[in-house]
Amino acid sequence: MQLGAEAKITVGTPETFLESTATAGTMRVVFEDDGTTGYLYAIRPGPELHILDALHVYDVAKVADRQIPVTVQLFWDATETAAALIINGHCHALYDFQRMAGFCRNAFPPARNGQLAKRELTDEVVEQYFAA
Repeated sequence: MQLGAEAKITVGTPETFLESTATAGTMRVVFEDDGTTGYLYAIRPGPELHILDALHVYDVAKVADRQIPVTVQLFWDATETAAALIINGHCHALYDFQRMAGFCRNAFPPARNGQLAKRELTDEVVEQYFAA
């Protein structure tokens, strides 16, 4: 596992962004808190950015203790083909660029055509990608 980016944020602060690009420059993940929701985006950079997936992380109104700053991290697996969003040491979303598969704890939004049907992020899924 390698750390791609890290920041201390307060949940619900509009225009909060954290991004990381794989070394090859062909894959990028962006975490955004727009003041209402938090999402992880999987992006293919290029002349025009192409959003491959958007994974719901939280609704600000439902986050307990949202006034307490949290540590947000973006990690890449060893091959830099999968990225994970970690908040206070807990994985909330993961995107596999090879399989074009996104996972998040609440499995929202539902899978679209061409995506794996199972989108719920479980501890077992996280271990498949980031086992120590």
